[in-house]
This record gives sequence, structure tokens and C-alpha cells, in this order.
Amino acid sequence: MKIVVDTNIVFSTLLNPYSQIGEIVMNLQDDFTFFAPELLKEEIDRYSAKIEQFTKLDKKLIQSVKYLIFDSITFVSEELISSNSWNAAYELTKGVDEDDTPFIALSIELQTNLWTGDKKLREGLKTKIPGLIISTEELKIYLSKT
Repeated sequence: MKIVVDTNIVFSTLLNPYSQIGEIVMNLQDDFTFFAPELLKEEIDRYSAKIEQFTKLDKKLIQSVKYLIFDSITFVSEELISSNSWNAAYELTKGVDEDDTPFIALSIELQTNLWTGDKKLREGLKTKIPGLIISTEELKIYLSKT
């Protein structure tokens, strides 16, 4: 199953690699193929000090976990996403959270779900495009059926 992951999923995995989210991201590549726009790397780097502060782990260990996470994700250049997908994503995120436009655009482009823990985004899109967002709970249900 193809899934686009957003920054908060990766952030959660960095904060606790042994959580359910971390387990899915880092250990279930046989069940899922994860994708993200290149922008995700920049966002994680921007919050690296905050990650260190919350985890209280040293930089080397955080870097190791980050590399493991990034290794499980196929990154897609935003330039490869069609203008139709960008336009549709912008219309969907307008008034909800425009910062998530690249993730929605990639989901539309790949015709797959976006995995996010962002409740504001999930609530804002559930009537606009039902079924686009997939939650951790829904992924666990999917796994229990496979």
C-alpha cells in the first residue's frame, strides 16, 4: 500500500521511535511504501533543536534515527508534481492549512492516502475529500486484516 507521510508523522517517530507510529514507519516497509515531498527533510532539519530538547537524546543518536526514517521514505521532488495536483491541493487546503499543500498535492498525484496526525487538517478535509486522510488507527486496522 502506498502512503504519503507528513512532517508530524516523522516528527512523532523521531520523538519516540518505539511508538506505534515509529513501528509502522521504520519496520513495516513490506506492508507500506512511504512517500513524501522533499520539503519534509527541510522541515525536520528546521526543528532539529526542538527534537533534541524533547527527546533529551544526543545529536548522533537522533541523526541515526533520522537516517533510518528517511531511508524508509521515497522522497519526491515537488517539481515532479503536476500543476493540476498542486492546484487541486491548494483549493483543498485553502482556509485549512496551506502549509500542507505539498503533502496533499503528492497524495493527489500518487492517488493515495496521506497519513497525518494533524487533527485540524483531517477535520478540514473530511468533507472536502473524504478518504484522502488516513489515521494511525486506520493503518492498524489495515494491518490486522493482512
